[in-house]
Amino acid sequence: MRIASESLSHYDEAADTYHCSYGAPVPAVTIHDVERGLLVRVEPRSRQVVGFSIPQFKAWHAANADESGEFEVDLPSVWPLGPDEASEAE
Repeated sequence: MRIASESLSHYDEAADTYHCSYGAPVPAVTIHDVERGLLVRVEPRSRQVVGFSIPQFKAWHAANADESGEFEVDLPSVWPLGPDEASEAE
């Protein structure tokens, strides 16, 4: 299991994108999480969340950070099946 405390993060100023990976990079699919405004990277077989990116980070940060500039991203450790996938799995 990957642990968020073992994460590596990087802000790409030119692209205004914040990236966070949990542990060493692994092949993953990217899922657009509209509710959180994130791109979530998920290892396809285990469905384990392996990282995320925040595009347009300055605007996202202004809307989501507290007064001290701190922010938290609350993601599940395993990404739930989507409605289309649930019907295919049955």
